[in-house]
Amino acid sequence: MPGLARKLLIFAAVDGLILQPYTTSQRSVTSNPSSALQIEYKTRRIYSPPSGSSTNDACLESHGVIGLLSLASFSFLISITQRQQVAQILGKPIFVITGVAIIPLSSQAEATKAINQAQAQLSSDKDEGTNDDADAQSFESETDLSIGRSSEDIELEIPDSTDQEIYPALGSRGRKGSTIAEDVIEKRGRYGRFTSRWFYKNEWAGENKRAHGKGFEAITDPAAEGSVKGRKSGDYKDEILELDDLSSTGQKASSAPQEIDAPVTGTATYELMPKFLRYAKMMFSSRSFYYSYDYDITRKFGIHDPQMSPVPLHRMADPLYFWNRYLMTPFIESGHHSFVLPLIQGFVGQKEFTVTKSAKAPGARDATIIPEVEVDSNAPEVPAAENEGERDRFLLTLISRRSVKRPGLRYLRRGVDDEGNVANSVETEQILSRPSWNPSDKVYSLLQVRGSMPLYFSQSPYYFKPIPVLRHSIETNQVSFARHFRDLSRRYSEIQVVCLLDKHGVEAKIGETYESFVDTYNKRDNADSPTIGFEWFDFHAECRGMKFENVQRLVDSISRTLDRFGNTVIQGNTALKSQSGIIRTNCMDCLDRTGVAQCAFGQRALEKQLESEGYSIDLRTSTSTQWFNVLWADNGDAISKQYSSTAALKGDFTRTRKRDVRGAINDLGLTLSRYFNNIVNDYFSQACIDYLLGIVTTRVFDEFEMNLMSADPGISIEKVRQHAIDTSCQIVISNESEELVGGWTVSSPHQPNTLRSLPFEQSVLLLTNAAVYCCRFDWDTDKVISFERIDLRSITSINYGTYITSTLTDVQMDPKHNVGVVITYQPGAENTLRINTRSLQSLFEQISQQSSSSPDNTSTSGPEWDISSLFKPSGSGSSKLPASRFMAFKILPQTNMTARNALDNVQVSENDAARALCEEIERTVMRGASDKSGATSTGGSVHVDRHSMVEQVEIISVADAKKRTGYLEHLVFDIKKLVWA
Repeated sequence: MPGLARKLLIFAAVDGLILQPYTTSQRSVTSNPSSALQIEYKTRRIYSPPSGSSTNDACLESHGVIGLLSLASFSFLISITQRQQVAQILGKPIFVITGVAIIPLSSQAEATKAINQAQAQLSSDKDEGTNDDADAQSFESETDLSIGRSSEDIELEIPDSTDQEIYPALGSRGRKGSTIAEDVIEKRGRYGRFTSRWFYKNEWAGENKRAHGKGFEAITDPAAEGSVKGRKSGDYKDEILELDDLSSTGQKASSAPQEIDAPVTGTATYELMPKFLRYAKMMFSSRSFYYSYDYDITRKFGIHDPQMSPVPLHRMADPLYFWNRYLMTPFIESGHHSFVLPLIQGFVGQKEFTVTKSAKAPGARDATIIPEVEVDSNAPEVPAAENEGERDRFLLTLISRRSVKRPGLRYLRRGVDDEGNVANSVETEQILSRPSWNPSDKVYSLLQVRGSMPLYFSQSPYYFKPIPVLRHSIETNQVSFARHFRDLSRRYSEIQVVCLLDKHGVEAKIGETYESFVDTYNKRDNADSPTIGFEWFDFHAECRGMKFENVQRLVDSISRTLDRFGNTVIQGNTALKSQSGIIRTNCMDCLDRTGVAQCAFGQRALEKQLESEGYSIDLRTSTSTQWFNVLWADNGDAISKQYSSTAALKGDFTRTRKRDVRGAINDLGLTLSRYFNNIVNDYFSQACIDYLLGIVTTRVFDEFEMNLMSADPGISIEKVRQHAIDTSCQIVISNESEELVGGWTVSSPHQPNTLRSLPFEQSVLLLTNAAVYCCRFDWDTDKVISFERIDLRSITSINYGTYITSTLTDVQMDPKHNVGVVITYQPGAENTLRINTRSLQSLFEQISQQSSSSPDNTSTSGPEWDISSLFKPSGSGSSKLPASRFMAFKILPQTNMTARNALDNVQVSENDAARALCEEIERTVMRGASDKSGATSTGGSVHVDRHSMVEQVEIISVADAKKRTGYLEHLVFDIKKLVWA
């Protein structure tokens, strides 16, 4: 494959950032100016820089580029500044990212400031500890030589004698030893402490506070380097970017291009930008992202195809695990493939161990294990003592790859989406090899997967033991369920499901549903795929009393299936055997119980593999094999932190094979931490993850500002709404002679005949040739709660226009996006109100509701929302109850939050949508009046002279809404915003 840029020098030129690849050998530094690229400020255009570009002394050394982040009219370059080698496969090193720099693309001054701060942070980190990265560079250089790479591709430190000659812009920063320093995150505390600073209002309020050039909110300060985990409070002042400083360099929409996937939105994106950049920096620096320059870690270990050598690495990468693909799009489209470095999120760990054959009897296969030998390919072979027998070294590598489909956090991403993707989907590969990776030696690879149950379900984060709630109809669930397993079968062939849910309590019902769906799939949906095996192992019941060793019962129960699936065996670039199936393990979260079970399956596989090599190993009781459990426990902690923000529970057993009271107390603390993160931190974090993967547009931040949470983009809201319309039609339209004209989903007040009774609810509006129906719908159970029927003959007027129901955010006060409709009608026997009381009585007279839902009733919305003032003749001073009633609703905003919908769908403004709906109702009313009067002829309809009922008015203006919004309403929202935003 074409070589990737292993090291970059990032300069701030006058008109853009210059990324200059360079490599070093032991004697010289090599640079090819023709391979450099320049990213133009503001426009984000990527091109080859002209010769003699003017730069300043600011220069940042980087190990690669994560991507180009575009946020509204701003852009930022995310580069790797710190890394640590964690493994090597085929002599090719694999690194974990421990530090990143975020450089704004607004101007040379802003980029220079960010580069200087990154350099200062790197120098500070180097002075505090050892340079782990220098060892990684040395190993990488020597492995490059060993596989025949040229001297230009060898990576060492820059000698002093070449600094000023080749890179005068480096100045003193380019001296020997200026490479990236140690892994900062390992030295600092948990990143959970950092989250407490997210919720200080003054951190993102745009205040321009500075302290010696290190303003906490400065957008010109896009990412002082180093880990964000566990710093002192003062250290965070280099992390945050501030909007005020860009007022003259890119804040004006007229001087900056529009965002690629969505128009520039309101102030919500700008207000939340500093917090978003903090989260992006923390996420990429949290030891969760891995990469390799020469080995494709997005795919399982297999046969190397020589024909793929000329293909860039990113084109060979599996898009299912290519986490920075969206951020790399500008580099891919511009053809700069040497800068495109694929990342995976998950875990990579490796342990070398020595197996010594016992010399007590000829041909004996008992083994003694020397644990936790660090990987060192340069270590000389140590001859075994005569009385110790023959020693053999092996290498165990563990790689977990998190899917980019349905990504996110614990209670916000559960179950399946419309495409069959499940939450917390992770593929884990266990590789057994020799440290030398000699082609004549066998390499064993075992794959396992974990993932949420492929059902539509949710759980409330506000309970310690939340009850899973199954959503949507059985048919809808079966479609996505079958799609998930068909995709899984195409990828892995046979499937064995291992379900670890409780068979009693709150988990039993959804577990039974899961099992029944598997049975249904095996009977009718799997004509083109193998039958799915299903093993339900009640983990908590079987392991009651902390006896987690009883998981061996599960392993024994499916041992035949494990033997049939086998594993992949590669020797000399030839597949001797291929794994024929996959174990798919899940519990409720697919974290703690799943990690213990997967460790047990991996343990069995390792024992079998070593046995085939002529050794036996005791991984269950021997204390010398503790390294295996530690490796799997580290994997479980990494997966858990990415999904629930804490380490995995039951980690003490995974590490030590023992369960005690201390471990239980530790699990209680982790549970409380998860609870806090689930109800506070995760909502904004989920919006950030979706945006970084290109799933949503910047309008997700408008939605977050308004609702303090964002919708699930994996579930098509259009399909859900259409299903609600279909369901409502079947329930509320009882007369077979009525024909459906149209159906819409709208937002309506909680009480009928009011303009502003909170909370507003999404309802279903149906129009037939005889009536208008407004149905309150339960979106969790797919049932109609109540509906109001208005006969078309009783409608007197239809008004649409500005309908401001809240003044808490700028989005809610925008007249363009807050448009409503009011239908005024005469009460009568033809108009009905039915409520699903779950009893025999469901019909209620609308007149009887007048006293409780009248606009004059201060218990709902107060006299200030009296609709009669808009329609009664001037001069009317009657204090009687109005002779007419009305139905009010708002048009749902056309957000197009999902990036795919933003590109495919045509935008229709809320005002146009409201006018079209009103005109449709008017045409239906007129058509009914014409048919009843018999005004028809053979040539067609005769025109009925009647004034239009549709009129555009201000239903509730911004000024009126501000006057009538109570102080308590503002106070409650400010408290919520302080906590969640």
